[in-house]
Amino acid sequence: MSKEELNLTNDSNDVTLESEERRKFFGKSALIGAGVVAAPMTAAMFASTAQAQRKEMAMSPVVHPGELDEYYGFWSGGHSGEVRIMGIPSMRELMRIPVFNTDSATGWGLTEESKRVKGDSADIMMGDSHHPHMSMTDGSYNGKYVFINDKANSRVARIRCDIMKCDKMLTVPNVQAVHGLRV
Repeated sequence: MSKEELNLTNDSNDVTLESEERRKFFGKSALIGAGVVAAPMTAAMFASTAQAQRKEMAMSPVVHPGELDEYYGFWSGGHSGEVRIMGIPSMRELMRIPVFNTDSATGWGLTEESKRVKGDSADIMMGDSHHPHMSMTDGSYNGKYVFINDKANSRVARIRCDIMKCDKMLTVPNVQAVHGLRV
């Protein structure tokens, strides 16, 4: 017997059936239909996604370069003995104000001027700053001063908000470890 008689080459599969042609036609039609429907749907999806991103960006805490924060907050530095000014909503640290500590970059705690401000506690080189409070007039914040207390050494300091420097400090007598003294 020859190979043709045994049909070992499987050449009979080369014949295309009419039903296969019909399947290809329907498959191509379905792809074209899906493309026609999907194009406007995709455009609508991208438009709604872009709109959602714009809304999200408007509520984002990101403050871009050149823009200002809406609010500013005063944070205590704890054992660093300083006050930190933070921008809100970006939470960027804008400034550190040395109060109960020694700051060699500005000379705070080392210069004669800062020793005069520190008064009788000039020899104390550290502090534990807690709970800054802004000054008020008739129950409204006036933005003139920020008061902060030193829990470790029973001191209270006043920071002038026009120059952002400590200008007064006093030791509170007969108390120890006042936490959150309100002036």
